Amino acid sequence: MEPYAIDMGGYLAWSRYLANNGPAGIYSSYHIVYAPFYLYFLWLSGLIAKAFGLPFHLHIYLIKLWAVIFEAFGAWLIFRMAVRAGRRNAGMVAALCYLMNPGVFMNSSVWGQFDSIPATMLLGVIFLLESGKRNAGALLFLTAVLTKPQSGLLVPIVLYLYFRDFRLDRKGAMRLASGIIAGIGLYLLIVLPFYEPTSLCGTKVPAFLDPFWWLFDLYLKSVQDYPYATANGFNFWTLAGGQIQKDTLPFLGLTYQAWGNILFLFSAVYVFWLLYRARGSGFAVIYGSYLMLFSAFMWITKMHERYLLPAIIFIVLASVFDRMHIPAAILTSLCVFSNQLVIYIISFRKVYWLQRWDPTALCIAAATLITYILAMINGYRCLGKKSPESGKI
Repeated sequence: MEPYAIDMGGYLAWSRYLANNGPAGIYSSYHIVYAPFYLYFLWLSGLIAKAFGLPFHLHIYLIKLWAVIFEAFGAWLIFRMAVRAGRRNAGMVAALCYLMNPGVFMNSSVWGQFDSIPATMLLGVIFLLESGKRNAGALLFLTAVLTKPQSGLLVPIVLYLYFRDFRLDRKGAMRLASGIIAGIGLYLLIVLPFYEPTSLCGTKVPAFLDPFWWLFDLYLKSVQDYPYATANGFNFWTLAGGQIQKDTLPFLGLTYQAWGNILFLFSAVYVFWLLYRARGSGFAVIYGSYLMLFSAFMWITKMHERYLLPAIIFIVLASVFDRMHIPAAILTSLCVFSNQLVIYIISFRKVYWLQRWDPTALCIAAATLITYILAMINGYRCLGKKSPESGKI
C-alpha cells in the first residue's frame, strides 16, 4: 500500500542524502525535526538501496521494514514477559494479537512511520529494569528518547524503577557513576556524527556543552512546527475545539497549553498513587506506563494522530494478567487505527489538516475519551482497591 506521501518523501530524500554524503550537514540541508537515532536506519536503508540499485518502491519497503522488525521484537517481549509471569498461553495469544494489531499495522506497514520502534524500546526498558539491569535499561531508554522524544514521557516511571531499592553505598554509587559515564558516551556516539553548532555555541553555551544543548535546541524547534492544542490527534482537545488552534489561546480562564499541563500532572499523580497502592508490582508498572502514555496523548497539547500508538504494547501485555483489560486493549487499538486512517485517507486529496469541528474526528475523539475513562477506572479497580500479584515480568 502507498505510504503517507509527505513523511515517506522526506525519509527517501534523507536516506539518499545519507547514502551519498554521510551524516554531516543533513540537519542544515533539510528541515528535520526528528532525533538522530532513526536516521541511522535511513542511512543503512540508503546504503543497501544504493549498493543493489533498488528502485524507489523497494527502497520504501526497506524503510518500512525496520519498524516491522521491531514489532516482531515487541511481540517476543510480550511473550517473554508473560512466560516469566507464568502465563505462557495467554502470552502467545497476546503476542500474536500485537503482531496483527490494526493500529500498529497502519502505522508501519501502511503509513511508513516508525512509532513501534520506540514503543518496543520502552517495553524493553521496563523488562531490563524489572530484571535488575538498571544501567542497561537506562541506556536503552536514552536510545528511545534519541529515537522519538515522546519516549521521555515515561521518565517518572523509569526514574522510579531505577532508584527503587537503590542503596547509596559504594557499589550503588559506582553503578550510578558508571551508568552516567556510559550514558554520556552513548549520547555522544549517536549525536556527534549529526551534530552542527547551534546559534548559542561559544556565546551563551560553552562549546564543549553545545552537543548536549543541540538536542534540546532541536526539540524546542520541533514543537514550534505545530503549536496547536491538537495537531490531528483525536483527544479531549478535539472535543474542546482545539484542532489546529494555537495552544496559547484562552480556554476557561487559562490557555489550552496550561490546562493540558495541569490535567496531565493530575493524571501522573494518580498513576503514581496506583503504583504506591500496588507496591510497585510488575503488573502495576506495565499498566501505569499505559496510563501515563494515554494521559499524555489525552491532555498534553500538540499531539499528532500517531502519538497514542506506544500505549498499545503496554495494554496488550496488561491484558495477559487480567481479562478485564481486553476491552481497553481493543478500543485503544481501534482508536489509534481510526485516527491514523482518517488522516491517511484525506492526504490523497492533498488535505493534511482536518477542520476544527470535523464530525468524524469528534466521534473518534469521543470514543478515545471513553476508552481513557474506562482505563482510569480499571486502574483503580485492579490497583487501587486490591493488591495485585507482585510476580516478576
